[in-house]
Amino acid sequence: MTDLGNPLVTVIIPFLNGGRWLGEAIDSVISQTYTRWEMVLIDDGSDETHSLVAQRYADCYPGKISYIDHPGHVNRGVTVSRNAGIRLAKGSYIAFLDADDCWLPQKLQHQLEIFELQSEAGMICEASKFWYSWDKPHLEDLIIQIGSQPDKLYFLLN
Repeated sequence: MTDLGNPLVTVIIPFLNGGRWLGEAIDSVISQTYTRWEMVLIDDGSDETHSLVAQRYADCYPGKISYIDHPGHVNRGVTVSRNAGIRLAKGSYIAFLDADDCWLPQKLQHQLEIFELQSEAGMICEASKFWYSWDKPHLEDLIIQIGSQPDKLYFLLN
């Protein structure tokens, strides 16, 4: 990816508690094949147990993962939390990840390759895979498409 000069990607993860999945979401970013990223964990009023999980990751990866919460440790909602993360972002690109989701290891590498090939693209959307097999082995995993034609570049109309 020489044309992009190895850009920094800011990964923003807002969370309100996060259940058993928060650590897995964070680990899925740590496991990326593309390693020039920073992560901003935005605590949206979680209880102490979940706040400590995020704080431990930030402590283990200083300069790579940061932890913030809203003044007064109040719940402000996912939109306000994402915007707080954007204000702190140092990256050339922003990537959002929900606290109960995880990424495949080559997600960032693959998306940056798309940006390199399609320099006029301003955003990339992708399908989601719902893994039912963890809790409901009798159900098949399901891929939900984004509702538009895959591998197509759309242009804004003026």
